[in-house]
Amino acid sequence: MVLGRELIADVEDIENDLLLETIDGIEPLMEKIIEVCKLKVVAKCEYQFTPIGVTMLYLLSESHLTIHTYPEKKACSINLYTCNAETDLQEALNVIYNYFNQSWIIKKVIDR
Repeated sequence: MVLGRELIADVEDIENDLLLETIDGIEPLMEKIIEVCKLKVVAKCEYQFTPIGVTMLYLLSESHLTIHTYPEKKACSINLYTCNAETDLQEALNVIYNYFNQSWIIKKVIDR
């Protein structure tokens, strides 16, 4: 029995590492994933590290969306877990590819 699906995406070698430094740089990505995947946000928590770096969590009615950025390594880790079988995880991945202008991302999709 599958209860949900999970997308784990690790993005490396990000050319524009300024996107990773602040909440303002990364929030548009998260909001676009939410919009494209038609997710319903219940709560949002964000933390701005000093001097740079961000952790964001969106609590969804479907489950959660998180990101942890590592500007000093030009990388980030994104996790989307949803119990809604209609959520298109490939669409979320397309948003990530486009946002970072990446041709490849280390990814895994898990049925749980």
